[in-house]
This record gives sequence, structure tokens and C-alpha cells, in this order.
Amino acid sequence: MINRLPSTKELQAFLITAQHLNFTAAAQVLNVTQGAVSRQVISLEEQLKVRLFHRHARGLSLTNKGSEFLPLVEQAMNQIHRAVDQVSNDKQLVKLKAPSCITPWLLPKLMTFQQAYPDIDVELTSAIKHSVNFSTEPFDAAICYGQSPQEKSLLANLLFEEYLTPVCSASVLPLDKTTLNTDEMKGFTWLHATPQKSDWALWLKQANSSHLTADQNQHFATLDLSVSAAIQGFGIAIGDITLAKLDLESGRLVAPHTLTVASGNSYYLVRPKTMQNPSLELLIEWLV
Repeated sequence: MINRLPSTKELQAFLITAQHLNFTAAAQVLNVTQGAVSRQVISLEEQLKVRLFHRHARGLSLTNKGSEFLPLVEQAMNQIHRAVDQVSNDKQLVKLKAPSCITPWLLPKLMTFQQAYPDIDVELTSAIKHSVNFSTEPFDAAICYGQSPQEKSLLANLLFEEYLTPVCSASVLPLDKTTLNTDEMKGFTWLHATPQKSDWALWLKQANSSHLTADQNQHFATLDLSVSAAIQGFGIAIGDITLAKLDLESGRLVAPHTLTVASGNSYYLVRPKTMQNPSLELLIEWLV
């Protein structure tokens, strides 16, 4: 039984050192001396009566106990940060994580929400990943893509289902055409949001054209990048009709084929069941 709990400075020194596996680099992040970081880690190890790091000539590595301790400390420190934020801010704050591809749909809704509720700040963090780990990430809620989360510790609200269709700039179409059949699409560059070309494969399957391949292909890391390339006239992308709605309405994009396909995936607003934030509840009502 430990007589006293480790200090937050000691825990923070452990976290930063575990991230960099180097006392000097951790000291630079924490703006203290290398010796101070080393002493804090040693003090923590002495309290726990376990070795957290292996010391090597060229750096550090986590011991088994250190690897076991790291996610637990990350979770505890994030909970402390959330608690401090909740009681110390004059304005109500909601920390929201969302994939970058959803920003065309999300940002207009956030702007009108903040006009309706000027005392609530929504701090939006955009990310490439479509998932969240609330135990290690300091967010009140996140927009996630895929299937409805099954974790019992989470609550999820459906925002919208994904329906896919080809989209492109009108400038790439022949002057006398506003639509293309699947055979005609072969002559254009296909823009892919993933290296697996899964969106195109799904749409072509439903169009009974799985045998077709493009003369040229271009791959991107995210859906929003592939759609942005389509807007600039570089080819045809498979876009989500909800996310592309504003671009389709403005004419920046056109849909050259009438077939839309349900991907089986959706966008959900997810938050921990333990999250108590009245401002977040207002935001959920606004978005859903």
C-alpha cells in the first residue's frame, strides 16, 4: 500500500518521457532540466517499487510494468484535465473531435449553433482517423464513421447514413453531355479515397460493372482530398451525397450518374455515458 499518491508533476514527467523515450527531449517539452525529469521519474519508480524504464546508452524503453502503467496514467490525467476545464471556464466548453471529411456538413451547423448559444464554445479538432479513445484523448464527444459503436460505456446518436455516387466537375464532361454511363467513365481518371479502392468497387458492383477498370487512377489519404481533386477537375471521385450536398447545389460538383449506393456505414456522434455536460446535450439536439 503506497502511503502517498504520486504528484501530477511526477506523472506528467513519466508521460512525456514515455512519449519521447529520452530524458533530454522530455525536459525540453516540460521546460525543466534533464536532471529534474530524471529525478521525478526515479521518485515515481521508488514510490511504486517497480522499474518503469530500461536505461540504455542511446535512450530509454518501457518495461512491461511501464507499458502497463502508461495507458492508466493517460486516462487519469485526461480525466483531471476535463474536470479542470469544466469548472474553470467562464464559458461552457465542448471539446469535439471529427474526421476532416465531415467538415463541409459540420461547420455550417456549428456556426448557427454558436449564434444561437453564444455562451457555449465548441472546440473542434479535425483528424484523419475516424475513431476515438476517450480514455486517452481529451474530448467530450467525437463524430465517428462506420458501424454503430457497441461499447457499453458509450452513447451514440446517428447523424446520417452514407450513400455513395460518382461526382466530378462539370468541366471534365464533354460539352454535349451531362451524364455518363459506366463504360464512358473508363476514360476518366478515377479518384480514390483509399488505396483499396473500396468505394469505387462497391459502387461498380451495384452498377453491375465490377469488371470495369479505369485507364488512370489516383489515390488519396482521405475522402475530402479525393472530392477536392474532383472539384478541381482532376477526375471522378465517389462521394457521399450528404457531404457533397453544398458542392452539388452550388454547381462546383455534378453527379454524372443517377445510381446512389448505401455503403452500410454511417456517421455517429459518440460520447461516454459518464459525460455530464449540459452544453453537449444542446449540441447533440442541434446536430441530430
